[in-house]
Amino acid sequence: MSSLNEVGKESESDKPKKSPCKRRKCVAIILAVLIVGAICCHIHHFHHSRSRSIDPEPGTICTVQFRRDALGGASLTSPLTNKHNGAEVSLGGTLIAINREAILLEYSDPSRYGQPGTRRLWIPKSSILLIEYE
Repeated sequence: MSSLNEVGKESESDKPKKSPCKRRKCVAIILAVLIVGAICCHIHHFHHSRSRSIDPEPGTICTVQFRRDALGGASLTSPLTNKHNGAEVSLGGTLIAINREAILLEYSDPSRYGQPGTRRLWIPKSSILLIEYE
């Protein structure tokens, strides 16, 4: 039976005390909620702050360097050289379109069929070493 003090309330010694185990559970739950919330905010911020694509925009003047092994010359060559052993290993022009598989490049070809003009060429991404653009 609990004892009453002068005011008619139970004394502090008679009140049931919270066990340390329950306090630890509450603290652990609060910390878990805070950590999960912080992680979710970080992921959301990272996802929305980064660029969607690093592909150049259509209309950009660029130079496409072809993979040397795709051209049959897998020797050590600078990735920015335009000729290797007398063969062209790059193509410069204006980017028209780009998708997952290839890019469409418009370039000047004065020697083709004896008539100067521009040509369009689909270049598979699997054969591209790099694309240089400003």
